Amino acid sequence: MVNAVQGGVLNVYQWKPAFRIEDYPAAPRKVRPLELASQPSRLLWSGHEVVPFRGREAEVEGLATWRDDQQQPGFAVRLIHGPGGQGKTRLAAHFAKLSRLAGWTVLQAVENPVSASRAAVTQPPAGSGVLVVVDYAERWPVSALYELLQDPLLHRGGPVRLLLVSRPAGAWWKGLTRWIDRYIDVRATAHPLSPLADGTTPRGELFSRACSSFAQHLGLPDELVGSVHRPPGLDQDGDYAQILTIHIAALAAVDALVHQADAPKDPARASAYLLDRERAHWEALNQRTTQPLATDQISMGRAVFTATLTRPLRRRHGWDALRQIGLAETIEAANTVLDDHQYCYPPTSDKTVLEPLYPDRLGEDFLGLTTPGHTITDAVTDDWADQAPARLLGRPGTGAPAPWTRDTLTVLIEAARRWDHIAARQLYPLLKAHPELAIQAGGAALTALANLDGIDPTVLEAIEPHLPQERHADLDIGIATLTYRLAQHRLATTQDPLAVGTVFNHLAIRLHCAGLREEALVAIQKAIPVWRHLVRTEPQVHEPGLAIALDNLGYFLAEVGRRDEALPPTEEAVGLLRRLAAAKPQVHAPDFAESLTNLSNRLAEAGRGDEALASSEEAIQIYRTLAAAKPRAHEPNLAMALDNLGNRLAEAGRLNEALPPTEEAVAIRRRLASAKPQVHAPDFANSLSNLGNRLAEAGRGDEALPLAEEAAEIYRTLAGINPQAHQPNLAMALGNLGASLTDAGRHAEALPVTMEATQIYRTLAVINPQTHERNLAMALSNLAGLLADVGRRDEATATAQEAVTLRRRLIGADPQAHESDLAMALWLSAWVRVGGEEGLPDALGAVSEASEIFRRLAEASPAAYEGPLQGTLTTQAVLLEGLGRAEEAEALRRRLREEPE
Repeated sequence: MVNAVQGGVLNVYQWKPAFRIEDYPAAPRKVRPLELASQPSRLLWSGHEVVPFRGREAEVEGLATWRDDQQQPGFAVRLIHGPGGQGKTRLAAHFAKLSRLAGWTVLQAVENPVSASRAAVTQPPAGSGVLVVVDYAERWPVSALYELLQDPLLHRGGPVRLLLVSRPAGAWWKGLTRWIDRYIDVRATAHPLSPLADGTTPRGELFSRACSSFAQHLGLPDELVGSVHRPPGLDQDGDYAQILTIHIAALAAVDALVHQADAPKDPARASAYLLDRERAHWEALNQRTTQPLATDQISMGRAVFTATLTRPLRRRHGWDALRQIGLAETIEAANTVLDDHQYCYPPTSDKTVLEPLYPDRLGEDFLGLTTPGHTITDAVTDDWADQAPARLLGRPGTGAPAPWTRDTLTVLIEAARRWDHIAARQLYPLLKAHPELAIQAGGAALTALANLDGIDPTVLEAIEPHLPQERHADLDIGIATLTYRLAQHRLATTQDPLAVGTVFNHLAIRLHCAGLREEALVAIQKAIPVWRHLVRTEPQVHEPGLAIALDNLGYFLAEVGRRDEALPPTEEAVGLLRRLAAAKPQVHAPDFAESLTNLSNRLAEAGRGDEALASSEEAIQIYRTLAAAKPRAHEPNLAMALDNLGNRLAEAGRLNEALPPTEEAVAIRRRLASAKPQVHAPDFANSLSNLGNRLAEAGRGDEALPLAEEAAEIYRTLAGINPQAHQPNLAMALGNLGASLTDAGRHAEALPVTMEATQIYRTLAVINPQTHERNLAMALSNLAGLLADVGRRDEATATAQEAVTLRRRLIGADPQAHESDLAMALWLSAWVRVGGEEGLPDALGAVSEASEIFRRLAEASPAAYEGPLQGTLTTQAVLLEGLGRAEEAEALRRRLREEPE
C-alpha cells in the first residue's frame, strides 16, 4: 500500500551550506596572450567572451519582457534549457549585462564547495530590481533549490527574477514547478533554447565570425582569415547545430593555420587537436631548462583526467583523490602534482585545486578521447583511463561517499551522452558493480542517468533494489524518473497482466512520493482494471493485489481533493481484505488494519464520525496483536492507528477517552524517532501536534504549549528539506502553536505564527482548493479570533466573514461533511462583534443560524454537539442584551439553566 513508503529522510547535503549568493561577474575575464600560444582552448571559456555575442534577438527580447512584466511585480522564475554547447551560459551572461545596464542588481547563486562556510549575501539597494542567475540548475540537489527559492533575498519586495539555466528540463523541472505552484505562488516558465546554428544565421557565417575573433588573439593576420579551412560537414553534420561545436572547429582550424598543420575535419578531431595542444604544453613545461615542472606529460594528463571528473576540491580532498586514483602515494607527491596542475590550470578560487578543463564539452571529449574504445585513430589514448573512474570512486559501501562522488557520476553521465564507449566501458560496469553509487551521487545524477538515451535497462534494474523505501527529499524525483523509465521498458517487453499491474502500482507510489500526485493517480487508475481482470481469472491469488491498488486509489483521490470519489474504492478494499484476513490473518491482517485506518480517515472526511470511530477501533485491535508478536515490524503502524483513534474520539466529543491513545502514540514515536529520526521524525511531529490538541481540549494548556513548539520546530526543519511533502503539516503545526500561545495569554507571539499558518494555507488552497480550502477556513477562523483578542476588531470581522463565505461554498458541495464547520465559523463571526457597537444584528443572525445547526446535530450526537450548542445560545443571549432586548436574553438564559448540561 502507499503508506509503506512514508516518512522523510534528511538530505545528505544538509551538513554544509547548500549555496551562496554573490555578485554576478560584471566584466569578462581577461585573456593572457602568453597562455594562448600553448593553450588556445582558453579562448573557448564562456567567461572570456572572446567571440562577441550575436543573434538570439527573440530570446533576449523574451527575457526582457519576462523581467519587466508589470503584472508580476514581485518574484518570478524562468528556466532556459537545451543541450550542452547550445549557448545557454553566454545568453545568460549577455542578459545579465543588459539587465545591469537597465538598472537591475545582478547576482548569481552557486553551490558551495565542500566544507564552505556561509558567505555574506550581497544586499541590493532598496527599490532596485534583482536578477539572480543559477547555472547548471539541474545538477543542484532538489532540496538546495527549495532552500534557494525560500531565501529571504528573493522575497524582499519589489521585482525579483530568478533565471535558471540547465541542460534538460525533465522530471526535476516538473517537480520543481509543482512545488513552486503549491508553496510560493509565483510564475515559473520554461523556454527551450533552439540551436543557434540552425536559426536565421547560416553555419558558415557563424564559423567565419568565430574565426575572425580567434585570429585576433592568435596573431593570424586579417588577410589570412579567409584561408581558414571550413570542416567539410559544417552544413550537414548534426553536431554543428551546437554553437560551441562550431567555435571548437573554428578555433582548431585557425590554430592549425597558424602552425601550418592540417585542419581537423570533424567535431571529434577538432577536440582532439586542441587537446593535443594541451599535451604539447605539458610536455614543454616538463622539458624546459628553467624551473621545469616535475610532473611529466603522462602524469599531467592523468591529473587533468582526474580534475575533469572530480571538479574543484579543497586541497585535502585533492590529496585523497590523487591517492585513490593512483597518482600519488604520499602527501608530498600529491602536492607536487597538485601544484604543477595548478600552474597549468589556475583555479578560479584560491581555496581549491584540480580546476577542470573548460568548457565542459571539451572536458567530456577529453574523457572520451583518452579512454580506449573509440574510433578516432589519431587521438592519444591511455589504458590507465579505463579503470580510473572505478579507482576514483573507491570501494563504495565502506563508509561515507567521497566528496567528489556526485560530480564524478554527473560528468561520466554527460560524457556518456556523446561517447558510447564511456557508457559501455566505464559508466554501466561501474554502476552494475556498485549500484549504491547512483544513490550516493544524489537526485540530480540519478535523474540524469535515468534520462540517458538508450540506457541499458539492466543498469537501472541493478540500482533499483538499493533505492530507499522511504521518501527522500533529494532522491524522490530521481527515483520517480528511474521508476518511470523502467516502467516504460517493462510494459513494452511484457504481456503478463500481473507484471503490468505490479508495474503501475509501484510507479504510482514512487510518483506520489515525488510530489507528482496527479501523475500517481493516473498510474493507479491504469492499474485497477488490470487487477480486476486478474481477479476474474484467479480471485484467490490476485484479490490481495486488487485490494492494495484500490486502497491506494482511495488514498490518491483524497490527496488531490476528490474525497467524494475516494470513499468507494477504500470501502471495497476493506471488504476484500476483511474476507482475506479472516481466512489467513497471519498474511493479510497488516494490510487489513492499514486499510481500516484509511477508511476511518475517509469516513471522517465525509462526516460519518460514528463509522469512522468504529473502523479506527477495529484497526487498533489488530495492530495490538501484531505489535505484541513483532514490535519492530508493527509498532509504527500501531502508533499511527492510536493517533487516528485519538482524533476520532475527540471528534466524537469523548475528550477524556481521546487522551490516552494519543499519549501512547507519542511515547512509541518518540522512541522510534530517537533511533531513526530520518524515518520517524514526521510521524513523531504529527503525534506531538495531536497530543497538544488533546491536552488543550482537556484544559491542560501549560502541558500543550511545549509539545506544540516541539512539533512546529520539527516540521519547520522538514519543510526546509522537502517543502512539497511537509509544508501542509508545518501550517497545521503553526496553527496549533498559535492556539497554544493564545491559550497561554501570549497573544503578541501567537499572532505572527497564526498569520504564517494562514498564509501557507492560502497559497496551498489557490493551487489545490479541494485539498486545502477546509484547512484555510479553519485557519481564517483562528486568525479572526486572535485579531479580536488583540483589539483589531475590523480585521477580525473581515477575516471571520471570509471564513464563513468559504464554509458556505464548501457546504454546498458536501453538506454532511461541512455543516458543523459552518456552524463554528458562524459562531465565531458573531463572537468577534461582541462588545462592539456595529454589526450586532448581523452577528445575531449568524449565531442564531449556528444554534439551529448545532441543535439539529446534537439530536443525533449529543456528546459531540451539546457543548457548542450551549456556547452559541450563550453568545446569542449576550447579543440580544447588547441590542436592548433584555427580556429575550433573560428568557434564553433561563432556558439554558433549565436544560441539562
